Amino acid sequence: MIKEVDTFVSLKHVVMTTSGAGIFLGTDEKIFLIYVDTLMGQQIQAAIQPKTQTRPLTFDVFRYILRGFDIDIKNIVIYNEDKGVFFTKVVCHQQCEQNLRVLEMDIRPSDAILLSLAMARPIYISNALLERLPDASNLLKNFYTLGQ
Repeated sequence: MIKEVDTFVSLKHVVMTTSGAGIFLGTDEKIFLIYVDTLMGQQIQAAIQPKTQTRPLTFDVFRYILRGFDIDIKNIVIYNEDKGVFFTKVVCHQQCEQNLRVLEMDIRPSDAILLSLAMARPIYISNALLERLPDASNLLKNFYTLGQ
């Protein structure tokens, strides 16, 4: 669940490289970088550039399943990082008659970002984690400068 120790972050930019993709996320004060494989980088780019796909992508299928079973994503939180590997959890709710079912899943950050985009849900990061990550703001500025 989201706690007062979690901070909202937004997707700032996706940079494709020869060996994968850099996903820049952050706040107005600090940006951090998550590396993902090429395929996930391409899917995230496709999700932020709305255009009609000839066939549903994987995150589209998952979104259809969630909606079909009336499951709502409540929270997406990046909660840890170890040697460049980030850990993310997603909390889902499903109301069934008088019962609320809650499912908390660990998923890859790239999948969490896709879910966030597909389901219009915010992403949060643990304040303690955000504090210890290096600031990638200048690196992102360099990519913008090179792109012009």
